[in-house]
Amino acid sequence: MATYTTKFTNKQVRRCCFTAFFLILLTSCKQKVDNHDLGVFYQPLNQDRDISQQQWKGFGKEVSDIGIKNVVIQWTQYGNEAFGESHGWLAQRMEVLQDHNIKLWVGLYSDPNYFREIHTNTTEQKVYLTEYFNKLHKSYVQWKTWLKIHSNKVKGLYLPLELSDYDFKTPAQREQLANILKQQIKQYDEPLMISLYLSGQLPQSQIKQWTDQLTNLGLIVYVQDGAGTQALSTDERHAYLDDLGCNVGIIREIFVQDKAAKSFKADRVSKEKFDSILNEETCHPNTMFSLRYLPSNSNPLKLVGEK
Repeated sequence: MATYTTKFTNKQVRRCCFTAFFLILLTSCKQKVDNHDLGVFYQPLNQDRDISQQQWKGFGKEVSDIGIKNVVIQWTQYGNEAFGESHGWLAQRMEVLQDHNIKLWVGLYSDPNYFREIHTNTTEQKVYLTEYFNKLHKSYVQWKTWLKIHSNKVKGLYLPLELSDYDFKTPAQREQLANILKQQIKQYDEPLMISLYLSGQLPQSQIKQWTDQLTNLGLIVYVQDGAGTQALSTDERHAYLDDLGCNVGIIREIFVQDKAAKSFKADRVSKEKFDSILNEETCHPNTMFSLRYLPSNSNPLKLVGEK
């Protein structure tokens, strides 16, 4: 799940660099999901490298004490930046989280140009996605030994694609994507997670059909709730989310976007709001975006531009 924005205005969507996303099988939409599997995204940035091991260990304990059981590492490579690869500072931070009995979803390669490249026609999407998935698999190979060593505390892999009804408006685009994903799934031993965000381009029924299509492939699917970006009205958001099956997870945005800012800027939600999110009853698996916005005085992860 990069910090994302999905402000929809005049058919332009200010995009996410975030991404998000999973499936836990439940038998009834009336069933309350057990928070034993509560998750949160961590989006690695180079500025995090300066956090001391002691600070990170303390933060890891606090995250565990909150009741968070899994962390989604949004990416382990962003463009040419590999964060030290599988023996560097990011891998060490991941291992500290595992030491606190936190299981990980390990994100693979993320393309900084994804949002620019993916918004195109069906033919060009196929070319781009083929190239992108090749890079995804290369990053998987680079981390495969680490994944094997730490397999008992790895839940699966996160594919840092942010799917959207803005980019996959047509049935042909969504069907082509499904066919590509079906082939990709065969290349991985671990469960795969993927995420969607909504821009209001498709009706609720088609969004539900799309998430059903993705979960039927065997993917673990999460949908961003849009509460932080407020790209859609509250009623619109609830209408979409309420229509989803209980096996589709929800990414809870624990930030509040500053609408007046020219570029993306957001603050953490209040502690009271955060607690209400933790205590909310739902049939959906829940994860949050993101650790950087966790409202804690001891949070060592600075917001971009924060001193």
